Amino acid sequence: MKKIIDNWVHIPGIHCGSVTLRDVMTHYGYTYSEAMCFGIGGGLGFYYSINKDISPSHMIFVRGPEMEITFLSLINKEVSWNHAKGNVIDEIKIYINQDIPVVIQTDIYYLDYYNSSTHFPGHIVSVWGYDDEIETMFVADNHLEGLQKVPYGDFRDGMASKDLSNPLDNNFIQVKLDRPVGNLEDIIPEAIRENARKMLYGCTGGRGESGAHKIKLWSEDLPNWKDVEDWKWCARFGYQVIKKRGVGGAGFRWIYRDFLKEAEGIVPLVKELGLTQKMDLIGSKWSDIAMLLKEISEQDSPEAVLLSSASNQAYELWELETKFYSTVLEKIESN
Repeated sequence: MKKIIDNWVHIPGIHCGSVTLRDVMTHYGYTYSEAMCFGIGGGLGFYYSINKDISPSHMIFVRGPEMEITFLSLINKEVSWNHAKGNVIDEIKIYINQDIPVVIQTDIYYLDYYNSSTHFPGHIVSVWGYDDEIETMFVADNHLEGLQKVPYGDFRDGMASKDLSNPLDNNFIQVKLDRPVGNLEDIIPEAIRENARKMLYGCTGGRGESGAHKIKLWSEDLPNWKDVEDWKWCARFGYQVIKKRGVGGAGFRWIYRDFLKEAEGIVPLVKELGLTQKMDLIGSKWSDIAMLLKEISEQDSPEAVLLSSASNQAYELWELETKFYSTVLEKIESN
C-alpha cells in the first residue's frame, strides 16, 4: 500500500523544529512564520555537558528542550511525546492513513541524504507518507525541497538511536488540531514568559539541564579547555552549533529576535520594553563568540589568551541573558 497525506506542506527554512511546526500549522490553515513557531515554542536554551566517553567531550547546545511540545500545548491542547513500543512504522502509518501528519525525532546519521559520518540525534522531521512496495517513508526536512525518501530500516534505526549525546526512544507526536487555535494576543505573552522561566530557573530535556546558569558554568570552564585532549573539536563544534547548524547565525537568538519583532504588532508591550533590540544585541554577542571559537579551533595549540577572551565573552552573555529574562518576568503579565 502507498499513502501520502493530501495537501502535504513543506516550506524550507532555517531550523528543523520550527520548520516542522510551520509545515504542520500551514497544513491546517494557519499561516504562522517559522520565527513565530520558534518563539511560541520557547526555543531558546543552553546546555553544557562534559563527558569524556564521547567527542566532543565538552559540548554546548543552544536550543531549549521540548520546543515542539510547548508550542502544540500552547496553541491547541496539552501533548507529550509518544514512544512506540511495537513496530514504529506500523504505529505511524495508522495516523498517516487518517491524513494526520506525524512529527518525529531522529538521528541524521541514519538519513542517507545528509551523508553524515557523525551522530546528531534529536533532529526533527515531519512524516507525510509511506510506500510499502519500496519500503520507504516520506518526510519533510528543514532546508530541503519536497519530500525525502527514507528506507524503513534507516527510519527505524534513526528513531531508536542510542547515541550518548541524546538517546532516542521512538519519539513521535501525531498532530491533530481538534479545536480552533487561541488568540495570539494571549498565547505570545505566556510563551515569552515560559521561555524566560525555563532559562532563569532551568529545565531538563534529553540532553540534560538547560538554562542561563549553564552559560556561566561554561564561561568558568572555558579556560580549562587548554588541558582537554579534544579541545580543537570542542571549539569547532561550539562554533558550528552557534553559527552553522540551522541556528540562524547566532545560536537561535536572531530567530527569536524575529519572533519578537512580529510580536510587537500583536503585544505592544514587547516594543515598549525594547525586547527586540535587546535580543538583537544578544545575538550579535553569540555570533562574536562563535567566530572566536572558530579561531581557537584553527590554532596549533590551545591558546590561553583566546580561551580567556572566550570565557569573558560567555560571562557577558550570561549577564545579558539573565537580565533579559528577568525583565520579561518582571514586566510581562501572564494570562
